[in-house]
Amino acid sequence: MRKLTLSLLLAFSFTVHANESKVDIEEQSVLGHQEIVTLFPGEIQTKARIDTGAATNSMYAVDTKVIEENGEEMVSFTFIDHQDQEYILTRPIVDKVTIKQASGKQTRYVVEMGLCVGTHYEETRFTLADRSRMTFPILVGRNFLENSLLVSSSEKMVASPECEVELAKKDLEELPVVQP
Repeated sequence: MRKLTLSLLLAFSFTVHANESKVDIEEQSVLGHQEIVTLFPGEIQTKARIDTGAATNSMYAVDTKVIEENGEEMVSFTFIDHQDQEYILTRPIVDKVTIKQASGKQTRYVVEMGLCVGTHYEETRFTLADRSRMTFPILVGRNFLENSLLVSSSEKMVASPECEVELAKKDLEELPVVQP
């Protein structure tokens, strides 16, 4: 009898936990597999590929240089959008990752940027990579999509970026520099 009671309690707890982690599909925004997004700081609008197969976000960055500002390790880089417009950005380095490819290992810097897709905004991490051979300068991965957005493989350009973003830092001297 004790084993039966214990078994029933365990089964019930797994059922309750499984129901708690389910996502309500009706409350989710649906994106196409290609969208216009806005990056912050700078309110840079560009095309992005929304990729449920990619674990993390990636952005087109060239001329990366590690610098130190006020004792903090930063990376300065040039972001190139889908119209070949260049933006010089400087962001704190939040991580470094090693990517293994057929051509060898590559270390990439990870930075945090604000990203707006449709009406969804969040501060999210991007690996910096040379995406010159890719169609889209931004790749949006599961780290941004999880638990909030659905992707339709048959749709594209269905959600204009319409986020109201208030910068936490009010002092203009504290805001990151963006140079077009």
